[in-house]
Amino acid sequence: MTNELMSVEQNITFEAKYTPAIIQISDYEKLKNIVSDYAAKYTGLTFTAEDVKGAKSVRAELRKAETVINDRRIEIKKEINKPLDEFERKIKDLTKIIKDTIAPIDNGIKEIEAAEKVEKQNKINEIIEELANNQNINSSRIAIDPKWMNKSTNEVTIRGAVAQQIESLLEIDEQKAKDTAFIKEYAEKRDLESAGWLTAYKNGSNLTEIINKIDKAVEQQKAKLAEELERQKAAEATVRAKEEAQKRAELVQSEGVQPTIDEVSAVSPMTEPPVYEQENVSEPIEAGLPTRTAIIEIEGTNDQLKALNSYMVSNNIKVKKHTCDGDQK
Repeated sequence: MTNELMSVEQNITFEAKYTPAIIQISDYEKLKNIVSDYAAKYTGLTFTAEDVKGAKSVRAELRKAETVINDRRIEIKKEINKPLDEFERKIKDLTKIIKDTIAPIDNGIKEIEAAEKVEKQNKINEIIEELANNQNINSSRIAIDPKWMNKSTNEVTIRGAVAQQIESLLEIDEQKAKDTAFIKEYAEKRDLESAGWLTAYKNGSNLTEIINKIDKAVEQQKAKLAEELERQKAAEATVRAKEEAQKRAELVQSEGVQPTIDEVSAVSPMTEPPVYEQENVSEPIEAGLPTRTAIIEIEGTNDQLKALNSYMVSNNIKVKKHTCDGDQK
């Protein structure tokens, strides 16, 4: 095939006879002088606002002269180019014969190359499936390098590249499994459902972010429980205070006597020093009824003590503040 091409190349070489065109303008110097004199006629002219019409007329005359010269140039060039145009037409006819012959050959080559690409792609897919299945890796996770499609890239190179990707994926999966187990254990040890945290990890949050969020959730849960417990204790203390106050009132009403300290001191020891507000002092109960004075220790929140104070005041029970250990001064 090479010898034939060389022979064709030698046979197609051709010579073309041509005479370089000589273009001469008759009486060029005379023509140049005429054009120069014509232009000089208008050189250095000045115009005022009143002479605009005249200026436009001069400009038009000069442009007309320019057009006449340029049009003649085009006419002469067209005549000169006729042999060149004919030469180019003949060359195009020759190259068309060659191009028409090349077309089917080119199509055949492209079909062969396309088939080779399909075969190469199939081979790459087979390698990926084989190596991925051996390691229980989903083959769709393997990224195909476009360079693998090159003819210069052999099977050994492709296998090595695929194996390297699989090794990296196995390391990633192992780390994810460890992270998943850690998140599950970390959440459940703190009485939190792990499903939501595992979903967040699966969706892209890293281990550090998840742990920080779990810790924050635990703190929020503790604060909420403590707040709820405090509310519950306060409510229970309020109920007890009201019940005890009601008992004292009933006892006073039925027996005309004030209950003893032992009868009303059922609350737990103080954990913090109480905060007292200035109690109101009311008038004693109706004259003629027996009264008695008792000093009792009461534990409760500020709101509870206020409620108790209001109750005693509203029932005309005389209240007087005494200083106790731990009172705020």
